[in-house]
Formats: sequence, C-alpha cells, structure tokens
Amino acid sequence: MSGIENTSSAMEQKGFFSKLMSGDFGLTKTYWLYGFVVGLIINVVTRIIPSLGAVAIILALTIPYQVMVLLGVWRAADRYQGRTAWAILAKIATALGWLGVLGSLGIFIEILGYL
Repeated sequence: MSGIENTSSAMEQKGFFSKLMSGDFGLTKTYWLYGFVVGLIINVVTRIIPSLGAVAIILALTIPYQVMVLLGVWRAADRYQGRTAWAILAKIATALGWLGVLGSLGIFIEILGYL
C-alpha cells in the first residue's frame, strides 16, 4: 500500500470527534459549521431553558465539544492552503474561544453550587 492509501484508510477509520479535533474537516467547515452554527444553536437553547439542572447538563456536554472544536479550528488553520489572513483570524478567534470555554466552565461550576 502506498502512503496516500494508508493516510486515506486511517482517516476513514477515525470517528467524527477525532476528525473534528484533528481539523480533518478543513478550516471553513470546522469553524463555520461545527463552531459558529452549532455554537449559536447551543447558545439559544441554553438561554431558553429555565431549569438550572438542564443548563448544567448542556454545559457538561458542550464544554468538551467546545474544546474539540477549538483544537480542530487551530489544527485546520495550520494546514489551511488559502489566504494566510483567514488562518490568522481563525487562530485569533480560537484564542478568544478559549476565554469563552473558561467562562462556560465558571458558569457550570457556579450552577453546580446551586444544585
């Protein structure tokens, strides 16, 4: 088997979250679909749910997801073949995204104090 076939075969064997963290979906799809759109949906859902317990469960699931997306965006930006400015902006957004993860973690810990 050639190196290209091995790489293709290994990528097909990866699961969704492994591909997401590795940036295998590419910068555009990882940032806009898995980061922005899914993040927007999660944000709306957490704002309309009145139960602190439900919000805690959602945060417990979404914080690891946010980490995977941020790692994936960073790694996809490293491999991005388009304009360098997009890769740089994606990395800046990723750095700011880590602040969001810390904020979400703080909110999660605060909610757990109320439960």
